[in-house]
Amino acid sequence: MFAVNAYEMDQNNHLIVPYFNNMADMWNSKPPLQIWIQVLFIKLIGYNELAIRLPSALASSLSALVLFFFFKKRTSLVFAFIVFFVFVTSSGVSTFHTGRTGDSDALLSFFILCYIISFYKWLFETNEKSILSFFIYLTLALLTKSIAALLFIPAIVFLVFYFKKFKLLISNKWFYIGLFPCILLTLGYFYVRDFYQNGYISYILNNDFGRINKVVESHLEPFDFYLNNLFNERFLWFILALPGACALWINKKTTSNAIFLVSLFVSYFVIISYSTTKLEWYDLPLFPILSVFSAYVIFVFISKINIDNTSLHTSLLLLLIFALPVYFSCRSSYKSEIPSEEKKIEILTEYAFKNSENTSLNNTIFFTDNYDRALYFYKYKLNTKGLDFQITKSIDDIQNNTTVIVANDSLKLALNKKFDCQIVDSLQSAIKFNIKSLK
Repeated sequence: MFAVNAYEMDQNNHLIVPYFNNMADMWNSKPPLQIWIQVLFIKLIGYNELAIRLPSALASSLSALVLFFFFKKRTSLVFAFIVFFVFVTSSGVSTFHTGRTGDSDALLSFFILCYIISFYKWLFETNEKSILSFFIYLTLALLTKSIAALLFIPAIVFLVFYFKKFKLLISNKWFYIGLFPCILLTLGYFYVRDFYQNGYISYILNNDFGRINKVVESHLEPFDFYLNNLFNERFLWFILALPGACALWINKKTTSNAIFLVSLFVSYFVIISYSTTKLEWYDLPLFPILSVFSAYVIFVFISKINIDNTSLHTSLLLLLIFALPVYFSCRSSYKSEIPSEEKKIEILTEYAFKNSENTSLNNTIFFTDNYDRALYFYKYKLNTKGLDFQITKSIDDIQNNTTVIVANDSLKLALNKKFDCQIVDSLQSAIKFNIKSLK
């Protein structure tokens, strides 16, 4: 979806409203910052998988680096390394819909992390200008994924009052210098898009805000959906998170930091868990917080057993702890393995991928009744080489002397009933037919 939006934006120069198949796209209702960045990479390196995925990969990588340098400056090099490795070895960071693919959640999470750090600097380090950078990153997060950027705000409001910083906040000129542009830019975008795409604001209010109390796109899940995912697959170190939070809270030197992190976690986690519509990658903004909790347990463990406190000893311990997690994290990202049931659904996309570097798809027709958005990426990729294929859901679009690629059994049956067909190629359930004549 994002790949098609980015290609069409690059072609038609409509920077406000994304298009899909040459029509204004209401399906992707998110603001277009992710798409703008993808368009930039298309112009730099061409229309390909790398240009579409690089923004997400960079966002996840930068998140890891921001965590490392933040804690290196304020704690120790060892703790910074532990937080870094806990974060990057959690599968949810680099899997589908996050750092591995071309959608907006990795970029959203990066901007959220940046505005949380900016808020921390203002709250605990009396850095007045940090409140301005807080609003800059909040604006960027809002222009990436609208309301999802606001789910930590209840905790931020709570923390301002808990630490008795409200008067300090409203007397800070940078608060107003940041707040008003944030509101104007965000609301301005929504109103401008609604002007060009009538009904956009009502759709946002119904679809995005409505996820809290209604099912969107059939994604109905139980309240403990995210808890189960974090424990079972998404966050490798989750079993350490609660002990780490407790240890931070008990330690008088870090109690304030624990209150800060726990408040943020509870705000976001409760909102996404309470919402009726749930998708597994919505938990990604929690990973930096969980990484700090989990890393603290490992740090305490290393501190207790590292008797001689030599750098070599510490390095060997870190290597023993993180060698296998790093290996499996890299393997998972590189292999890009998806469940077998999803492979069956996406077999036409796989067929297009395997033939996208040759001319065999030129002047063919993909006949499908399933989700076909990924096929448009390969269609446009071929268009950049002067080649083309068609995508249809109607058998009436198929004529004699054409070449059709189909995977669905019922569509194959319909083709064979109507035409004399000759098989010329196949990939698992995907069959390439030459259509000879009507029966």
